[in-house]
Amino acid sequence: MNEIATSRKTPLLLVVDDELVGRIYIEKALQSEGYDVITAENGQQAYEMAKQHLPNMIIMDVMMPVMDGYQSCVAIRAEEQQLKVPILMLTGLDDIESVEKSFDSGATDFIVKPVNLAIFKQRVRHGLNMRQADLEIYQQHIRQTHAYKIAKMGYWEWEMEANQLYFSDEVYEMLAISREEINDTRDALRARMSIDDFQRIKSASEATIKQGIPYSVEHHVIRPDNQTQIVHHHAELIKNEQGQVVRMFGIIQDITARYLADEQIRHQLYYDSLTDLPNRTLFHEHLDKALKTPSRITDGLAILHINLDRFKNINDSYGPEIGDKFLILIANKLNQVTRSTDLLARVGADEFSFVFEGIRSNDGAEKVANKLLKIFEDTHCIGNYELIITASIGITLSSPNNCDKETLLQQADLAMQHVKEVGGNQFCFYSEQMVSGAYQALIIEKELRRALERDELVLFYQPKVCVNTGIVKGMEALIRWQHPDKGLVSPFNFIPIAEETGLIIQIGKWVFEEACRQTRLWHKQGYDNLTVSINVSAKQFHHQDFEADILNAIEITGIDPHCIDLEVTESCTMNNIEKAISILKRFRDMGIQISLDDFGTGFSSLSLLNQLPLDTLKVDIAFIRDINEKGENGELAKLIILMAKTLGLKTVSEGVELQHHIDFVKDNGGDEYQGFLFSKPVPAADFELVLARNSQQIEAVKAS
Repeated sequence: MNEIATSRKTPLLLVVDDELVGRIYIEKALQSEGYDVITAENGQQAYEMAKQHLPNMIIMDVMMPVMDGYQSCVAIRAEEQQLKVPILMLTGLDDIESVEKSFDSGATDFIVKPVNLAIFKQRVRHGLNMRQADLEIYQQHIRQTHAYKIAKMGYWEWEMEANQLYFSDEVYEMLAISREEINDTRDALRARMSIDDFQRIKSASEATIKQGIPYSVEHHVIRPDNQTQIVHHHAELIKNEQGQVVRMFGIIQDITARYLADEQIRHQLYYDSLTDLPNRTLFHEHLDKALKTPSRITDGLAILHINLDRFKNINDSYGPEIGDKFLILIANKLNQVTRSTDLLARVGADEFSFVFEGIRSNDGAEKVANKLLKIFEDTHCIGNYELIITASIGITLSSPNNCDKETLLQQADLAMQHVKEVGGNQFCFYSEQMVSGAYQALIIEKELRRALERDELVLFYQPKVCVNTGIVKGMEALIRWQHPDKGLVSPFNFIPIAEETGLIIQIGKWVFEEACRQTRLWHKQGYDNLTVSINVSAKQFHHQDFEADILNAIEITGIDPHCIDLEVTESCTMNNIEKAISILKRFRDMGIQISLDDFGTGFSSLSLLNQLPLDTLKVDIAFIRDINEKGENGELAKLIILMAKTLGLKTVSEGVELQHHIDFVKDNGGDEYQGFLFSKPVPAADFELVLARNSQQIEAVKAS
């Protein structure tokens, strides 16, 4: 009804009078004011037309046949839901009793007949204005109600002087009760809360009254169907104009959905998706907290690191689905050993870590380790499969002098690696004798595998500069390891292990793709003459997928092959010179440049220079660094440069760190150099600054 009435541009007025002359008189007067008018002859017609046309206002005579104005007014009011239409009663009676009867019937105003048109029109305008004001209040209430419903929020008020507590409809709905069920709303709130939560609210209210500070509390609401809701409860004091506290106003919002969503996000962040055990993140946080609590350091704790022996065989033999079910089974069995104060976490694909608190001696940790090993003595049934597996357990204990998290974790890992080395299926305590090269290599290998998974490897770039012009012609891509704990790790500390373990294949593939991708970006920025030099190890060079990996990287990145310089060493060619030459020629045919690195530092073969399809010969730092200001100690460097020129090869001199180094290279016909004199290897972002600075310097020289 309200929407139809308020959608009209011109108000519609219903005039009700049994006298034709009086009816027409009022109708014409209203039309002259621009209103639309409909008429009725008696109260019954008025009632029916009000339902049909939904007028903005009704002007109704009191004394009429069939149904008088009082009766009609009562009937109309009975049909209305919320917003009521203004009814102006026309009466020939001006006694108080008639006026009161008009208002009791539902009239909003009255005017005495005979009608004074000026006063009448003013009353009509006032009635319509009041209706518009009521309408705006009503619409605001509707919007507020919708907002409360969307936000799942209700409000309450406590009139402190009268000691009356009022709940909005939304709160009753939230508490799942009706107004008729209770006499005291406090009882309703108390019935839906635990004793502790109710006491918290009560204490918070008392503190607010005493201190005047609003309170915010989250608590549970237990509905009659035993469903639990989480609500946010906020309240503050309301003062009158004299500054006196007159009531307390509060809101209650159902935050169950948000709470559950937050809990789900937290669970995903801190728990393993397969086993539902705490994950590495929660394990580290728990261990941090335990080690920072003085009493726990005094009481001691043990870290047990477990690796399943040859778990890969289960995945390979029975498939990853059986492997996952097996891990879940093992996780459940391991979890049965823990106490409420302990923590078991899955920290790797087949690795679990324990934190056992209150263990001060090896004896206590040994008892726990024996319990864990006993789990692996049994046959584990997964469907129709009976699986047997062993485990390697490394143990370390904290002490007041040994409570650094990273140190303890490394010790437990070293102890576990020692068990693996001797065949597994036992436990071992950490000892200082384990800190040897072999064990350190095992740790580095393990961390390096994780580094590949976590994108911890980065490339630095060292400029290659033209000796005569000073222009940056290209750069050598050099790998670094951004270790989360050790910082930047030099390739000398991990490349040999990568070579030994075969990880160099995966690392080399990544280096090639990343170097090409970054170089292509610099080409797009206007540095389109840059050539990137990429080192290739012997193991990578002879791998069956080497050529395919190179071609794939070129296709993915869109780089021009002429902008790639492959740096190979003599060791790449030693096993099969004919195959090496064949591979390099195919790359040369594509436009890829070939450089020979480390020439002269090993068992160099001069005949090799004639056979290999080379473009550049690199003069090793070993032949540059000892050259003094007089040019002494540079005979071998001079010979290599001369030999390269004779063969039509370009040279790049490495390790140019002093001005007399570059002077020597320039005097002897060297082409390019790289070294700390111009720039050390830098990250990609810093290399862009080097390029920009070099361009500015070259332009300045040209301008002068």
